[in-house]
Amino acid sequence: MISRRELLLAAGAAAVACRSEARPAGPPVVPAPHPLGPDFIRGMNVAHLHRRGWGYGSDRAKAQAARLQGLGVTHVALNPFAYMPSLSAPEIEFGGDDSLTDDDLRAEVAHLRERGLAVTLKPHVWSWSFMAGQGNGDIELDAAGWARWFDNYTRWAVHNAKLAGTTGCTHLCVGLEFTSASRNNPGAWAKVAAACREHFSGTLLYAANWYEEYQLFADWDAFDLVGVNAYFPLQGDTVESLVDSWTPHLDALAAVAKGRPVVFPECGYRAVAGSTERPWEQGGGSPDPAAQARGYEALFRATTARPWFRGAWWWKWFTDLPGEGDPFVPADQPAEAILRAWNTT
Repeated sequence: MISRRELLLAAGAAAVACRSEARPAGPPVVPAPHPLGPDFIRGMNVAHLHRRGWGYGSDRAKAQAARLQGLGVTHVALNPFAYMPSLSAPEIEFGGDDSLTDDDLRAEVAHLRERGLAVTLKPHVWSWSFMAGQGNGDIELDAAGWARWFDNYTRWAVHNAKLAGTTGCTHLCVGLEFTSASRNNPGAWAKVAAACREHFSGTLLYAANWYEEYQLFADWDAFDLVGVNAYFPLQGDTVESLVDSWTPHLDALAAVAKGRPVVFPECGYRAVAGSTERPWEQGGGSPDPAAQARGYEALFRATTARPWFRGAWWWKWFTDLPGEGDPFVPADQPAEAILRAWNTT
């Protein structure tokens, strides 16, 4: 039987190709930051490398935390995993990954807090079905199956709420991008939120998919923030045109939020050509670090012009670099300079 550790290693290896050192010709992207205020979330998702001594709680992770703090990052999101053997069955398993234990998470949170960084616990669910291009939003169950799935998911969420509460995390992301669950079960996420609040007194959020889910989501009132994983398609090949392309998306977000604060639990672009047109894609494209930098700069300029926008956790970084060679990582790319400029102005 394949272990959960082997599953995660295989998933990481298959998800992305190693980045090229090629650099396209063209003018550099010049950041134009303005002060964001002390409460603005300058966040980063930091992914665990599933190998002892390389992941959460390791000295390698400590080195990356120091580097991120030097970029002005103030909030770090950690991503523990549960597992669904099938997207057509309600079972959810957790606690069997010997490369990522709760003690590893406790050690990582403690170190980040010692550095003065705020920590978000943002649990994920993984399935082998994802290797075929499916995702959280593709779960298919009947009414009885959904009831069992939410019972199982609530146990996973409460487990993380207890961990977040006892370690001093500031934010807990209850779930992310479960579009079919949200569509078929209005009110169910509010019950999950209520169960988590019994064990966690910090800021609670849900991370909705940018496509449809955030608009059909029925339970925003149960959460402290409107969270949307912001892989919106943009048009244009300049920063200015990308900023303009953000307008309809931000208008739609404002209509849903109705004055509530909005955050992006995930946002980001790969350092490849066309990444701002289809930012949700995981692979393909020729190397183009300038495209990533334009995406970063445009997102900062467009979103920070809206008073209800409270910040973002970029996707992504790793507990050691180059990690899995993921082109979403801005390290040593022009986007890193954009991130530093906006975070530290």
